[in-house]
Amino acid sequence: MERKPLLTIRDLYFKFYRGTDFVLKGINLTFNSKEFVLLIGPSGCGKTTLINTINGLIPHTIRGIRKGEVLIEGVDVKDMELREVSTKVGTVFQDPETQFFTLTVLDELAFGPENLKMPVEEIEKRIDFAVKATGIENLLEKDISSLSGGQKQRVAIASVLTMKPKILILDEPTTNLDPRGAAEVLRTIRKLRDETDMLIILIEHRLEEVSKYADRVIVMNDGQILADGDPRKVYSNPQILYNLGIRPPWSAEVSIKLKELGLLPKDTPVAISPEEAAEQLRSLIESGKVNPDQEKFKSLNFKEEESYVKLRERDPIIEINNLWHRYPDGTVALRGISLEIHQGEFVGLVGQNGSGKTTLLLHILGLLRPSYGSVKVFGKDVVNMSVAELSQSIGLIFQNPDLMLFQNTVWSEIAFGPKNIGLNKKEIETRVRESLEMMRLVGFEKRHPRALSRGQRHRVAVASVLAMRPKILIADEPTTGQDYGASKKYLELLERLNRAGTTIILVSHSMDLVAKYARRVVVLKDGKVLLDGPTRHVYSRVDILRETHLEPPYISRIASPLYNHGIPTILTIDELFSVITNHRELIEGSEEVH
Repeated sequence: MERKPLLTIRDLYFKFYRGTDFVLKGINLTFNSKEFVLLIGPSGCGKTTLINTINGLIPHTIRGIRKGEVLIEGVDVKDMELREVSTKVGTVFQDPETQFFTLTVLDELAFGPENLKMPVEEIEKRIDFAVKATGIENLLEKDISSLSGGQKQRVAIASVLTMKPKILILDEPTTNLDPRGAAEVLRTIRKLRDETDMLIILIEHRLEEVSKYADRVIVMNDGQILADGDPRKVYSNPQILYNLGIRPPWSAEVSIKLKELGLLPKDTPVAISPEEAAEQLRSLIESGKVNPDQEKFKSLNFKEEESYVKLRERDPIIEINNLWHRYPDGTVALRGISLEIHQGEFVGLVGQNGSGKTTLLLHILGLLRPSYGSVKVFGKDVVNMSVAELSQSIGLIFQNPDLMLFQNTVWSEIAFGPKNIGLNKKEIETRVRESLEMMRLVGFEKRHPRALSRGQRHRVAVASVLAMRPKILIADEPTTGQDYGASKKYLELLERLNRAGTTIILVSHSMDLVAKYARRVVVLKDGKVLLDGPTRHVYSRVDILRETHLEPPYISRIASPLYNHGIPTILTIDELFSVITNHRELIEGSEEVH
């Protein structure tokens, strides 16, 4: 007997109340129990709207026009009460704080079943199931406010699991987490995939982390489904993704490029893990089809070292000397940090949550006073500078764009800073239009910033800072919630600003982006500088990085097992192919497409 689908979506259309266009357009999908589905697409493509039609927020809470059917076990979501839907569909959002109702972990886990008036024995069974599934046994007596980001997200997942849903939806659950927290959450999701019969639908930008566990990848754009199939099949046709500003996993890209070069047969399955890609390269090296060119790498490394030394010969524009900071509660966040940042540098600042990155930035911005030591900007102690004075030289892009948005239109938001420093109308207009163009916001001028998607709001926040043309630009997790295309365009913009003389400090959990764009990396741990040097040198210290629960970029992880085969520390995919092949023009042409 043929098994009936758990979830069926037929001819689904949706338009928001007062919206002019449908944001979902003719969606047809079927899902079975025990499937792990990865849903991807650029920001604003309709992914979140689609999952909200499954979890019942549409049409029960979010108003609009819905056509078609969303059937769970044959019953349309619109014909169920939201209470009933919540027993079948659990949703975990980007920010776990938005779905907590109590103060302690144990109370949070009991909240859902208690509201359904379940017997105490059943509630205890469900809590036991959720705790074991997420591995949070040691957190039960803790206050939620005391947990790390990864722990909070695991508690959010556990609280959903106590409802024993048949469908679990995770909407970018690792977006706001550092690498350690993200790894915790992804381990939990993998465990649920292996040990339960739930249908898991995951929206996630970290394709490297999850693709090898997915049964299906569904690609969306403009409210429609563009591709749906096995990950290897979807990634083997990468042009669909490139056109959307999405990059397949680095491992898949390595396979694709090897096939383009004729080094692998066309029918070779694309790799979807670093280990698979490394094995493909190893077989080519051992067979003699690929001969790594050490001289190319030595030349590249020499140029990087030379550039690093020249920048360090310039006068420092930020001088941090033996900086300590103790918060009123006794927490020592900085422990004797000494750093110099020179004009024109592009510095990546990395470390786990709690390593001291944010505290250090607040000192550079003059928003915290040192407990001991000093911070100077352009030779002047920040203690003696007003915030207004510092803002003329330093621009800060927050991780949370909503903290930066307070005007009624995108245009007025971007124009606010230039107006405040007294620029004339023509100059203000020039800067606003330039920033709109840079951040792909042309056409959004009259929109209210708060009405935009998170990714779009982030771009508005960045544009408002760029309009000030700061000499030093600090970007604190600027690519949070952005797809690869948006992140790449933004980092390329920072790179252009850096080439024009702007000093960039990039705080990011994305080792891949830091590797590609930063020329120097500073690693913090427990309020101290653990590593500081040229990017390649820092990323080659894998043993020390792992002390901080950081991993090298994915492309480095593909290359590192091949060190004894003549492949050195690699930071980007074009570097890899520059070292292993002479077909340089093909690689450069392919990179332009991306």
